[in-house]
Amino acid sequence: RYGYNAADLLEFRARPTDEGVAYRITLNTMLEPDAAAVAIGIDTEADPDLESGAGRRTDWGYGLGDLGAPVDHRLLTWGTGAELDGESLPGERVDVDVRRNQLEVEVPLSPGEQTWRHYVAVGLWDDDAEAFLDIAVDADADRPGGRKPGRAAPPVFNVGFRSPDQEPMERNVDLRTLVPRLATVLANAPRELLAELDEPFETLQRFGRTANLLEQLEDPLDLLNPLGSPFDPFEATGLSELLSELDRFWLLGDVEGVPRVLGVGNWQEHAQATALADRDVSPFHADVDFGKLRAGVTERDLPESGFVTYLYPARHDFGTGVDTHANVLLGRIQPYGVYVPDEVDLDEGAVPMVTALHSLGNCYTQYPVWMPGYVEALAEATDGIVFMPQTRGPGIWYKRRAELDVFEAWRDLEARIDVDRSKVTVTGYSMGGFGAIIMATKHPDCFGRCFAVVGPPAEDPLEGPTSNLLATPEVLFGDLFGGEEGGRLFSIFTEEPENALRLTDNLRHVPTLLWHGGADPLVPLLGPTNYATKLRSHGYRHQIDVFPAVDHFFLAVQDRWERGPGYLAECDKPEAPARVTVRHVPEFDYPELDVSHDSAYWVTDVRTADDADSGLVDATSMADGYVEPNPETYSTNGTTPLAYTGRGVEWVPATEEPAGPENALRIDLSGVESATVWLDAAGLEPDEELALEVDSDAAATLSLRGGGRTRDLEVGPGHATLVVDPLTGSED
Repeated sequence: RYGYNAADLLEFRARPTDEGVAYRITLNTMLEPDAAAVAIGIDTEADPDLESGAGRRTDWGYGLGDLGAPVDHRLLTWGTGAELDGESLPGERVDVDVRRNQLEVEVPLSPGEQTWRHYVAVGLWDDDAEAFLDIAVDADADRPGGRKPGRAAPPVFNVGFRSPDQEPMERNVDLRTLVPRLATVLANAPRELLAELDEPFETLQRFGRTANLLEQLEDPLDLLNPLGSPFDPFEATGLSELLSELDRFWLLGDVEGVPRVLGVGNWQEHAQATALADRDVSPFHADVDFGKLRAGVTERDLPESGFVTYLYPARHDFGTGVDTHANVLLGRIQPYGVYVPDEVDLDEGAVPMVTALHSLGNCYTQYPVWMPGYVEALAEATDGIVFMPQTRGPGIWYKRRAELDVFEAWRDLEARIDVDRSKVTVTGYSMGGFGAIIMATKHPDCFGRCFAVVGPPAEDPLEGPTSNLLATPEVLFGDLFGGEEGGRLFSIFTEEPENALRLTDNLRHVPTLLWHGGADPLVPLLGPTNYATKLRSHGYRHQIDVFPAVDHFFLAVQDRWERGPGYLAECDKPEAPARVTVRHVPEFDYPELDVSHDSAYWVTDVRTADDADSGLVDATSMADGYVEPNPETYSTNGTTPLAYTGRGVEWVPATEEPAGPENALRIDLSGVESATVWLDAAGLEPDEELALEVDSDAAATLSLRGGGRTRDLEVGPGHATLVVDPLTGSED
């Protein structure tokens, strides 16, 4: 009925009509027309300090209580009905469109040319009580959860008209003060323990209370079930009570300067939460000038710089609401973020773009909230923008719907900002680092450089460190920690995990920088070093920097990024390189979403043979002559942003003379059933004879396309040298 985000406000519109004012509200989810209710407060004086006036009140009724925003009129609609100032409106004045998630109400009010102030609050609707559904501490089958124990709160989930200035995203970790305070806590820990022993009976009672709560669990995995409390309701209120009990033993709970959560403003809802807790939503309003509306005046108040949230309409329909088990945002309207520095003028032409992919358990606001230095350094080094997709959830590992989201959001962004595709790069932290690696390997012609921070090369935690020799048991991926429907304990992994170690051939033209901590317990160093070893075996440009004393989180907490963003700034992605290598892994394709990874540059439509798990095409155009670059291994070290040792491969100029130029193509096929080569893009002349040298491990079909024409060649196993006549005939 609720879809887990039925009370999520998407859009508010107002327009004058012949009979009053029409309001249209769009919600993110609408499974039932009366699942949610929308309260619109109208202040005809546009003055929150004015207390006089008949009917003026801050308690809007319907169980909302005092909201601190004085209004002259109260409009309520729950889809199947509406009331204005406590009086029912005729049915013909209310319209609901479940398919579009929209409510429209026309009210008999006459604003004339005046400016009226509007407030909007959205919550779930209790039809029996004819009021907003009260919020409990823990969700159950009848009520939503989320209220803080012992504190009443309005039954509101979303408040409209919050500006970016009102919902800032701020970092709340200061290492200069945090480290000394943590040291003090550790030094005082023995004294705190002795203090507990001064009241032994109270301490035992607290331990006993926690133990009793845990004993009530029939299945410990139900502890994290989002659908209800696993506890006996006569003994405990649920998970919140257990956490409250455990919190009493948390040494850092009352230490000044030690935050309970990292960052302020994730999802840009912090100010809303505090306003609801304080029962004062008066700062969040929109002043509607009906005179300008009647005159057709267009005004825009869109941010031109800083962090900007955009919404895009998805091409595919995955359903509605939120899948809480698999942690997927299903709706058609999806968010993404963009950071535009003040110094970047979007009107001067195409700008570079860094794609920053978020970590596990996070969203598109992660980096501005937790690591603002990261975002600012990326933009400053590249003189461009930073694009941060949501990828439909906190843990889909950049495949299927998450991968599609990146490109759908990118497409929407390019309708707003002119992006220089020759200077598009990709980066990310932790799971985002994996995302950077896997996206670069699957789409090497989209990203010119890659910078992965503490990211594993494979979703499976065993495949990376063992270089694909071992895999995590299916019971962990398909039951406890993941699977298509989500895991019983956590939804950390997806079904059929992907592995970038199988696609390293594709990175011929994507220089890659890997940063990793030597003391990382979550992503063991062996995984990234195995990945770097694969790149070194190919002779591909890369560098891996190891910070010996760093764990998985310290680079993020420190938030200093010397050198990394500068590596991306050197991006110069080739549009049509002379040599193209494409490895196609069919199991990484998702034809139901039109997502495939069978093409790069001027080699497309690679089809893997039925008896092979992957197909490899390695093609070289001799149109401008070609000489293989000389890969040279090097070692380095330094102290920025922390002490590190590094090693890598760089390309130095070749000493031998290049072969060609000539109208010739060399191509190696392994495990390939068919592939297409675009001669024009490769710099070759389709209307001239083509010298073709082929080496294949099996019979295959090679399609040559150019000048609007196609010729299919059947090549057999082994080595062959052919002269292909000019492509003639009618165009395709």
